[in-house]
Amino acid sequence: LELLINWKCPYCFVVPNTSPDSVENRAIRAILKEEIKLITPALTNSLKEALKGSAEKTVDKAVRLYSEVTAQTQKKVLDDMSREQASETVISEVQMKMHTDTFERNKRKLNLCVLKVPESKKTTSKQRQEDDSKFCRETLKIKKDDMISCHRSGKLDADKPDHRRPLIIQTRDEESVNFYADHGKGWKESTYWINLDLCKADRDIRFLARKERKKRQLEAEKERLEKTKGESVKA
Repeated sequence: LELLINWKCPYCFVVPNTSPDSVENRAIRAILKEEIKLITPALTNSLKEALKGSAEKTVDKAVRLYSEVTAQTQKKVLDDMSREQASETVISEVQMKMHTDTFERNKRKLNLCVLKVPESKKTTSKQRQEDDSKFCRETLKIKKDDMISCHRSGKLDADKPDHRRPLIIQTRDEESVNFYADHGKGWKESTYWINLDLCKADRDIRFLARKERKKRQLEAEKERLEKTKGESVKA
């Protein structure tokens, strides 16, 4: 607005010492100057009102756009933070579980596990442990030099007379573990299976592997029967 009001026509307002001047030019400039003075207030007010309304609309639009962008940005930031925190939580839980599994695996790597072994009826824990040690040597045929100790896993449930806790046998080295557990495949001595003392994660993995293997065997058997039935029909 200021530039528009102070604008000077190069044909009417001569810059001193740059263009020739004359009486006629000076008369024209005087007339134009008076005319401009008359219309300047009205023109100024009109421009101010027009620019004021335009400015208010522009500012209002800018505020609305900024609010929308800000809201969207904040939502995106919150979503990203939520996903990041969720990811960090999941990663932390997975790492913790992996550390726990590793700890349990290392703690059990020299152990054997035998299920469904009858509980001793002796009154003291020492007597019951002696019976379990005797069972290991005589029934399971584990040599005394290969075994460090044995114990029951978990608490005995007095409400269940036939409750049988797993019998855990600690061996001296990995060679003994591999020998008595047949390198992880399990070994049957008398009517009892001698297996590795696996942590829950490893037990779950083996369970799923057995389940998948059984499923494939059933599918293969089903396919074989259908093929045999088809050949019989053709014959």
